[in-house]
Order: sequence, then structure tokens, then C-alpha cells
Amino acid sequence: MIALAVAAVPAPAQQKVPPQKVVPPPTHYWLSAATDTGLVMAPGTAPDMGQMMRMGMGGGGPVKTLRLDLGSRLPLKAQPTATHLIPPAMAMGPTLLLKAPAKAPPPEPGEESLPTFEKPKGRLLLFWGCGEAARPGQPVVFDFAKMAAGQVPQGLFTAETVRIANPPSPGRYPTYGGWPNDDPPSRKGIPANASLTGEHKVTGASTPDIAFALQQDWMAPLALRQSSLPSGALRLDWNGVPGATGHFVQMMGGSARDEGTIVFWSSSEVQTFLSGLADYLAPAEAARLVARKQLLASATTSCTIPREVMAAAEGGLLTLVAHGPEVNIVHPPRPEDPKLPWVQEWAVRARFVSRTGGIAGMDMPTAAAGAATASGKPKCPPGASEEVAAGLGGALGGTLGRGLGRAMGRKKPPEDCEP
Repeated sequence: MIALAVAAVPAPAQQKVPPQKVVPPPTHYWLSAATDTGLVMAPGTAPDMGQMMRMGMGGGGPVKTLRLDLGSRLPLKAQPTATHLIPPAMAMGPTLLLKAPAKAPPPEPGEESLPTFEKPKGRLLLFWGCGEAARPGQPVVFDFAKMAAGQVPQGLFTAETVRIANPPSPGRYPTYGGWPNDDPPSRKGIPANASLTGEHKVTGASTPDIAFALQQDWMAPLALRQSSLPSGALRLDWNGVPGATGHFVQMMGGSARDEGTIVFWSSSEVQTFLSGLADYLAPAEAARLVARKQLLASATTSCTIPREVMAAAEGGLLTLVAHGPEVNIVHPPRPEDPKLPWVQEWAVRARFVSRTGGIAGMDMPTAAAGAATASGKPKCPPGASEEVAAGLGGALGGTLGRGLGRAMGRKKPPEDCEP
């Protein structure tokens, strides 16, 4: 029997398909929608003194906020203004005006005196992690005087960088329009029944027409409950919010006994300080941070502040954030043929968050419920001593400290309630 050798036929080489060419859009439009309850310290904003006092009296319901940012790199054809045609469900009229901020006038000529600075005193006590007891090795202590001298201590920012996307701004885009602005109608606030769902359109001389539809609305409000435990720790419980992608809790407080001491605690399992975890986070970034245990999972609805934190901080501001979904729309859609370039004209990003806050140890839902006493008057909301308020105000300083001191340091309860 004769064996025949058969030569192997080489398979035809597969040609590599070049990646589709993508040309980013010159125009971006961002909608940042937040649902706030209680006393909320949003990143980069000052506290609302009216809201702070209402919260101190046991009031203040959900507040919807909206920030609109339009940035374009197209040639400027006219004044950098645009109009956002909103759906009827927003209950705010037919349009919102997007405007660039007014330029600050140049300083008048004259003698300028250099500001004088006092050498900062005090310490930062850094805690992190949920539980009745603080982790071994906590707190980590940082000296303000050394930090002011340029000696930034190692380990202050040990956590991995949080990836925060920045919306369009006047400094990054030659053409910019924002809302709210100095236009009086934009200062009226957003109705409680407003809804973002429906058809939206943005028009302007220096922007292409941007038409899109939203099905995602403002997130549901958070309700935070506080319970003091026998150990001295503070248990926090909150409701689950549909669409949440992760949670973050932080507390910043001070001490009346140790003036100049600031206490910072966060729910992160990784040491963190002013990390941006309370800012808007994209769902993919939230998922990454949940996996790293810097954010609490979306199903988590409780966390306990360790007793050592509550002992060090005689008063403090709590912030709870439920990160939410994000909607991204690009026009025109991506061509199915990868050989055709994808030349994008504009992109829309709508991001959502729900936040709440209050004074640590003051259970505002209980105070707001106003359970009736034997006299028929509602119970007065709990307050804090003047000493605690002064200590916290001194540690935090500035507008925040003064406002919080007024809210916490009430000498006498209102006459229409019973202690």
C-alpha cells in the first residue's frame, strides 16, 4: 500500500480591518440634576442659610436642582446665548435662557495692601470605614501648621484618584452658556412637580440645533435616619432609591474642647479625604469604586459611624449621596459601516444624583414628624449645646461655621412646640 503525502493548504490570511475613524463633537451639552433633602453641602457650593435654618427647625422637603452647561468650539457668530426649549412636564414655561457669566470688571488702580495671614493651628483627625469601632491605627493625624508650610504629609490622599468628568465651562470653551444665571427667571427655583421627561431642543447662533428626548427623571429623595447606639456610635439608615449605582457617606465636624481640630470620616473602606466621592460619578466609575470598596454598594442602606469619631467630633455635618444613572446621546449615530468615519456634531450628557444631609446626631425625620405631646403641641426638634455649635463653627470656619452655629446653637425652642 502506497501512502500519499498531501501538502497542507495554508489558510488565507485575514485582512485586518482598520478601526473606524471617530471625530469628536465640537459642541457638548450637559444636564446635571440633583434631588436634595435636609442640609446638603454640594461639592463646590456654599451652604444655603435659609435651608440650614429650616432644617434646624425640623423642616425642608425635597428640592430639585438643575444645572445646564453648553460649550461649543464652533466659530462665534453672535452673543454666546442659547435657548433650551423644555417639555411641558417641567412646568417652568416654554424655554430656559442659557447665558455666559458676566466678566468681572478690572480692578481700579490704586495702592494694594498685601493680605496678612495667621499661622494656622490645629489638626485634622482622619477616620474611615463603617462600624461601631474605628479601625486599628485610626485616627491618622495631620498638623495644619506643617501643611501650611508646604509639608504635605504622605498618606493624606492615599486612595486611587476618583475619575470625575467636568462639564463645559467658560474657561474650556470659547462659546459657553449656562443656567441658572443672572437672568431673574432662572432664580425662581424648580417646581416640586417638575419632570425632565419629554422632548428637549437647544438652539442658538453659535451652536447647532440639539434635539433629544429624556425618559430618565430626577431621582427619588433620600430619607436619612440616625440612631445613637449605647456604645456611643451613630447608626445611619436610609431608604433605597431606584436607579442608585452606589452610596457614599461623609461627616466633617469639630470639637469645642480642642479648638482648631477638624474631624473627617467617610464610609469608604479605603483611607480617603476630600476625594470627589460625593460628586457626580458615571455608572462605570461608580461600579469600579464599589469594587474597590470606596463606595457602598447600591443595595446598602445602613452604615455606622464609629464611637471614636463621635467622641472626637462633638458636632458635625453629615452628607449622604446616592449616585445615579447617566444618559449619553451623540448625534449623528455611529455609521454601521466601519469604513465610514463617525463625524460627531454634538453630544448630550444627563447625569443624576440624590443627596441628603444634616447635623450628626439630629434625626430630622423624627423631628419633622412632630409627634404630638399631651398638651397637643408637637415635640420640639432636638438641638445641640451652644458650646458644641461654637466649637464646630470655629473648626469649620467662615460662612459654614457661622451658619451651622446659628442652626445648632439655638438657646430657646420655638413657643409653638413642647420640649
